[in-house]
Amino acid sequence: MKTSHKFSFTFDSRPLLTEYVSAKVGYEKHFNTSFYKGEWSGFALKKPETALHNLFAGNNQSDKYLDTELAKKLPETQKVIDFFKCEKTSVRVLKLTAGSGIKPHSDEGLNFFDGFVRLHIPIQTNPDIEFIVAGEKLEMKEGECWFADFNQIHSVYNHGDIDRLHLVIDMKVNEWLKELFLKERIIERGEQAPDPMDSYPTEVKKEIVQHLMQQGTETSIKTAQQIMKKYSLII
Repeated sequence: MKTSHKFSFTFDSRPLLTEYVSAKVGYEKHFNTSFYKGEWSGFALKKPETALHNLFAGNNQSDKYLDTELAKKLPETQKVIDFFKCEKTSVRVLKLTAGSGIKPHSDEGLNFFDGFVRLHIPIQTNPDIEFIVAGEKLEMKEGECWFADFNQIHSVYNHGDIDRLHLVIDMKVNEWLKELFLKERIIERGEQAPDPMDSYPTEVKKEIVQHLMQQGTETSIKTAQQIMKKYSLII
């Protein structure tokens, strides 16, 4: 699976920005103040029913998401959201003001193979945004739609003089979304979730093998042999 991807389709971001001004939407400061410096704020269009903060995106324990009252007042934004024929969980518009930054962090529970993804659609941006995901700088332009694996370490800094405004949509993977990811070559047909052990250092893999061998059961020995074969380990 790709770490990030710009989709082949785009949206007209201008009507979205216009309706935010017309509706006089208010931006709420993001509650996770340790994650950023400067001003990071936004408003929610869909959120967990039990959310203590409006900008809380939910987690794997969140099972019911509700549209906010503001969502009904933003039909142009709703058209973009409805383009994606799958269940949405959290939907927010997030603003990072000029000179502000979101520190390096990772967001757990946003993995395609676990059934969840997050997409970004820039509504207002500038060339001096530094959006880094897994060490790669993403050049997102207004109206584009982007996927990124936000389980990876990522950060955002607005070095420009214009606020950055993104529509951020979290959604559940269904057949429609899976086919879209296949069409866009984000994943390959038949691709499986990566084995977490792939990222372990060789010495750690060897320790796991030795522990399994010491258990002495038929299952543990077989598993140890499979690991040794897969990673060409010599114990």
